[in-house]
Amino acid sequence: MPEDQRITVKKILEGSPFQDSIEIGTPGKGGAIKIYGDFADPAGFEARIREAVRLRKIASDMMGGV
Repeated sequence: MPEDQRITVKKILEGSPFQDSIEIGTPGKGGAIKIYGDFADPAGFEARIREAVRLRKIASDMMGGV
């Protein structure tokens, strides 16, 4: 009888796993941010949006509120 064999399968992603995106703001009025996520995961996408907005505010504050 042959010995048991272990087979390992790896999924290799080429490119971002996040194909959906949303853009908020305008370049001339405080800057625009584009957030990539997965529309099939609304809670995860919302978390990414909230974090992007938080970081945008920090950047704006560092630039003197521009």
